[in-house]
Amino acid sequence: MARARKAAQTQSKLQMILFGEEGTGKSTLALQLAYFKRPDGKPFRVLYIDNENGSIDDFIGGLEADGINTENIYIVYTQSLGETREYINKVKNKEDFHVLDDEGNETDEIVLDGDGEPFRADAIVVDGTTILNLTTKQALVELSKKRNGVKAKKKELIGDEKLVAIENAGLELRDYQTINFKGQDLILDLMSCGAHFVVTARETDEKVSVKGDDGKITSVATGRKIPDGFKQMNYNVKTVVRMYINEDNNFCAYISKDRTGVHDKETVEDLSLVDWQVIIDRTKDKKEFSVKNDLTKAVDIEQDIYTKEVMGKVGEPVDSIDENSAENQTTELLDKISAVMKSLNPVGKTKAKEALSAEDLPIKPTEMKKITDIKTLERVLEVISKI
Repeated sequence: MARARKAAQTQSKLQMILFGEEGTGKSTLALQLAYFKRPDGKPFRVLYIDNENGSIDDFIGGLEADGINTENIYIVYTQSLGETREYINKVKNKEDFHVLDDEGNETDEIVLDGDGEPFRADAIVVDGTTILNLTTKQALVELSKKRNGVKAKKKELIGDEKLVAIENAGLELRDYQTINFKGQDLILDLMSCGAHFVVTARETDEKVSVKGDDGKITSVATGRKIPDGFKQMNYNVKTVVRMYINEDNNFCAYISKDRTGVHDKETVEDLSLVDWQVIIDRTKDKKEFSVKNDLTKAVDIEQDIYTKEVMGKVGEPVDSIDENSAENQTTELLDKISAVMKSLNPVGKTKAKEALSAEDLPIKPTEMKKITDIKTLERVLEVISKI
């Protein structure tokens, strides 16, 4: 169900992705959320979801030495996307956390914070979305094996033929769509949970598909580094930071996007996350607001609307249903984008280009026509429609 409000400034939330190679300081920087203060001056309570299994264990002593009460940090170890989202939903619904036994089962004991109150996270760290992406893919590969097993049975394959049919199973197009959906849903879950959040990822080379003179499509590196994980998860966050070590062996960070305005399009040596405390302080007297609906609920709503459209007002199916192919959807989105851009005045067009550039989205029509990813085009349309 849609929510709405009159335009007014609300409490600002830190929504950040840190990415880079191993050992560039991502986990250490994310853990600096423990130094943050709430609007009432009390320390942040941090839910640290460790998908890398032990990425911060060696840093806890340093926090204690700095006077941080580590009772305000609750660490969960899991490589499961589903379990990660369960904990995010606990934060969203303000549920109690229960102490886990050695087998990972919940006990009756409730997790308490440094004040002895039930733990309520002010901030969440998801440290290792690259791992979550990997386990999600592997789960779908196993599902694909089961699909091929069913197909092999129908074809009455036996012996090596059956074995090869099953073991050669790979991800299908719909599987990649599912993975992208899950990644976007994770970020939107975090955005709607009411807490500040930082997610981390390893890095990889950005690649684009290029058609050669011989007509073959090849993947070519652009020279740009991007988060290695769920596709396009950096689009929705407010702040994107790439961590790296320079030639002088100094820890550096390039902030490619920062809607909060603390750092933007700049390189900083020995970056401190506490630089962003200012966004909390300057809006602490404002009303808190979180959009609760997420992507999964939106799909359910669209399915319901679509069903009503197909069935008609009296419950009778319509005469024909337009089954858009991916190509048709792409063409339709490009037409909508073109129409919106043409409707803008010169000032509006400049603002639209700036907004697209801020999210590393294509600006030129020729660049957009090369894009086949529907979600990217949908994001372009969403951005320029707000101008």
